[in-house]
Amino acid sequence: MRSSDRPRRSRALRPTRRSGRGALAAALAVVVLGAAGCTDATPPPAPTTPGETPRPFTVMSTDRVTVTDPAAATDEASSMFALNAFQRLMTAPPGASGFALKPDAARDCGFIESPTVYTCTLQKGLTFAGGDPLTSSDVKFSIDRALRLDVPGTSTSLLSALRRIDTPDDVTVRFVLSRVDVQFGWALASPAASIVDEDRYDADEIRSTKDPAVGSGPFVVTSFDDDRIVFERFPDYHGFTPAAMDSITFVTVPDSATIEDAMEKRQVDVVWRGLNAAAVTRLSQQVGASAEKVTANGFSERVLGGTRVELLQWSPDSPARSNKALRTAIALALQGDRTLDSIIPNGITGHESTFPQGGKVKPKVTWKNRINLTLAYDETAPNARDLADTVRNRLEDTGGLSVRLAPGRSDADLVLVDRKAWTSTPLAWLQAYVDDPLPAAANAVEATRNSYVATTDDTASARLLSTLQRQAASDLVLLPISQSDETVWVRAGADINGGSYGPGWQLGLFGITA
Repeated sequence: MRSSDRPRRSRALRPTRRSGRGALAAALAVVVLGAAGCTDATPPPAPTTPGETPRPFTVMSTDRVTVTDPAAATDEASSMFALNAFQRLMTAPPGASGFALKPDAARDCGFIESPTVYTCTLQKGLTFAGGDPLTSSDVKFSIDRALRLDVPGTSTSLLSALRRIDTPDDVTVRFVLSRVDVQFGWALASPAASIVDEDRYDADEIRSTKDPAVGSGPFVVTSFDDDRIVFERFPDYHGFTPAAMDSITFVTVPDSATIEDAMEKRQVDVVWRGLNAAAVTRLSQQVGASAEKVTANGFSERVLGGTRVELLQWSPDSPARSNKALRTAIALALQGDRTLDSIIPNGITGHESTFPQGGKVKPKVTWKNRINLTLAYDETAPNARDLADTVRNRLEDTGGLSVRLAPGRSDADLVLVDRKAWTSTPLAWLQAYVDDPLPAAANAVEATRNSYVATTDDTASARLLSTLQRQAASDLVLLPISQSDETVWVRAGADINGGSYGPGWQLGLFGITA
């Protein structure tokens, strides 16, 4: 059934309560790129011991996919799922900025008619894994839906300049903006802009993980449970990142020790996140001592420099957040351990050192009684409990705080954030702050952000990014803690290419070969 013949759900778009955007994109330029074709590579059977049935090619992690609806993706694993099962109009190579946006479901996109009208033309013959054609109507439905659901912590606020979406025909999508936003293309490369089938998704409810995920991405999900997801290559995918393998199984395990055991027993092919610091150090030493540059079990390491960033965020709903003396004391208590000096990490355009590091500091406790706080963290993230313990100890050492660890709690006062930006761009990294600054700074932050996305002048851009970073360092509601490398481990006979990541370093299964 063509899109124009389908019954339509109500799509009234309500304003979002947060605002923000992605970062550096082609200013008032049309992006044109022919989509790559799919490959037909079939992996050899994964290694087994004699007499065993060949096992599936396996990617292992401690990260768990918590939602399969891209409009509700807030964590690393769910973002990975969205990247591989769904398409967006635009994408970008990992870590790219500036003019590196590439069309995915789109054939071309750009500001053609006006600086406030961003027009995309879809590729011909796009279909969803369920067989329905993918048309401009599905794109409009998907983005309107994401904005309506407005799930906190997603990338929806990057789309906040949007006034309406027009679809004059099945292949044309016209985004009419309420203000100039020359970086709007980056918002269309983020998870919340993923395209879903309007005949299968409810406009007003987040899709359950029990229901099939229906996208048009490089892979079709043929099996899903809490610990094991089977991705099969989608033969009708047309886009920038075709899958190289016919089938990949993503397995979630409880801890680092389980991953090491699987590596030793040859039960895993690629390891993505999950090994703790001790295990990474031990395996890296084995690689360094090996002439073949592999571990004792034959795994090579692929280091993703500086891609793991950890922050401490005040919950906007915490009653203690408004206490300036408390925010200052917490920032000072963590200063000696800080290895990242801005909300924008090192290596990202516009980074400026705004948070002090090291030195002898003594936080001032100006209140009479201990303040009780809760500290949440993602217990599936590598070394998360160790970092939470360190933060708690530093805060309690001030003498004025009592901190209770609350893994996974959504109502904690403080949250340790181990999550990459949706795109590797300055405002995407600043999004968590720009979305929820202190009330007194909100108007100034919004005005600065709007000026930033409206300019194409490099000097003005740098000045405005500096203003935002300095305001973040003044507010102290989002504190940088550390920036470090992540390592992907790949067994002998398999490979993962440098382009096997999304625009925010999400893992792309499409670049894995064997």
